[in-house]
Amino acid sequence: MKYTDNESQAGEYLRLTLSLLSKLKLVANPMNYTVMYEYASGHNAELRQVVDKCLKKSKSITDEQIIEFYNKFIESKEQVLITKLLAGMNSILKEVSSHIIDVEGDFDGHGKKLGDLAVQINEVKDHNDIKDIVDLIVCETKELVISGKQLQERMKMTSEDLKVLNQELKKSQKEAQTDLLTGLINRRGLDLRLEAELKKAFSTKLPFSVIMADIDHFKRVNDTYGHLVGDSLLKGLSNLFKTKLKRGGDVAGRFGGEEFLFLLPATKLGDAKIVANKIKLAVSTKEWNFNDSGIKLSRMTISMGVAMYKTNESLQDFIDRADKALYQAKKNGRDLVITQEQL
Repeated sequence: MKYTDNESQAGEYLRLTLSLLSKLKLVANPMNYTVMYEYASGHNAELRQVVDKCLKKSKSITDEQIIEFYNKFIESKEQVLITKLLAGMNSILKEVSSHIIDVEGDFDGHGKKLGDLAVQINEVKDHNDIKDIVDLIVCETKELVISGKQLQERMKMTSEDLKVLNQELKKSQKEAQTDLLTGLINRRGLDLRLEAELKKAFSTKLPFSVIMADIDHFKRVNDTYGHLVGDSLLKGLSNLFKTKLKRGGDVAGRFGGEEFLFLLPATKLGDAKIVANKIKLAVSTKEWNFNDSGIKLSRMTISMGVAMYKTNESLQDFIDRADKALYQAKKNGRDLVITQEQL
């Protein structure tokens, strides 16, 4: 797992994690700590939802549940998916191999018979013998064609099976990289997309910018109205972000908790700042009404840090620079956009 929490965030998440471990009377071993850190930091929205339901129901978490949460939500989902798909492919290949062996046996048998008939036809002395041999040749040839068609049909079926497996793989990969609450690309998906975009920017020499965003006073919303309203706000903001990123290659993702990351390929720093300001304005001027609860929120704001990729720098340094710009925006009073040039 990769984390890019700054020192202040990491310290706060550490405090919350240890507090949870103590409150739930869980031993601070690596597995318990990892599960509770993922929960406290909000890095794993799916885990958070399940743990919240568990705590609401029983006010406690067992060691068995911790293991289940770890295996289901933290341990590599892709490994489980790959294992499943490989098992499916292995089954198909075994079936095809078996069928090919059977058909090869048929080919060999019919081929031998046809070879024998070719010898016999050179030794015939009358038309009746020729007719009998021709009849046998026709019969063997038909059987040979049937065997070939059977193999062709099996290979056609195998091709369809492999297409289904490929579709399952694509669907599973998308699900594993999608944040359950917001529908945006999740942290793992962002990491993979970032690596791909950095390689592209390096090879094409085109600019690549990112915007790190954080909802101002989001904790206050959760504390005042509860997590359900907080979750509704996150979903509403995510839908707004999608409408503001209109280019096909632009990506909005949930970085963790109330933090979001926007990837803007082929975008200079100045243009990225314009996009950030448009998003900031849209957030601050929108009325946030939640029909299910009847709650109306006062004006919401968002702070943003903007950075542009520097050739040959590491992904960590790139994201850290955006994070520092975001931190500066929060420090300067929130509801601001700060670029790397202003640090």
